[in-house]
Amino acid sequence: MKRDVYEIASEQSKDPIYTFHDVDSILLKGLDCVVCLESAADMLGYSNGGYRSCIKVYSEKDFHIPYIKCYIVKDLKNVPYIEKEGVKVSPIEVAINDMLERDTTDEQVLYETFATYYCENNNSYNGLNIPRKLELKANQFKEEGKLFYGS
Repeated sequence: MKRDVYEIASEQSKDPIYTFHDVDSILLKGLDCVVCLESAADMLGYSNGGYRSCIKVYSEKDFHIPYIKCYIVKDLKNVPYIEKEGVKVSPIEVAINDMLERDTTDEQVLYETFATYYCENNNSYNGLNIPRKLELKANQFKEEGKLFYGS
């Protein structure tokens, strides 16, 4: 059985762990990577997360660590990121497009992410630049996202 990343991080930390940022900053310490996909949405507060057996990251190599899922990129310098308290994270706009592109994305995280984005942007999806090939899929999540928090 895969262990939750909270459990693994708790074993490595002497301080209490409260957020995904705490977990990620402990488990990614010293690794050159960018938190991506659902993990980015969790870490940026767009999803309530739930159970996570791994942290998803973009990196130039596989770290061969069971609780980190590496998506290999040729050059990490070409991967957009923002820094959140010392951890590199895909901006939410990038994470949304990346999640839409993958068939393996947790749909609940996408619904929550669209809903939170909508609420935090004054009931608007302005600012999202969805590629044409993903518009149809995105529109389904946008409509559901508007209703998610009872808007």
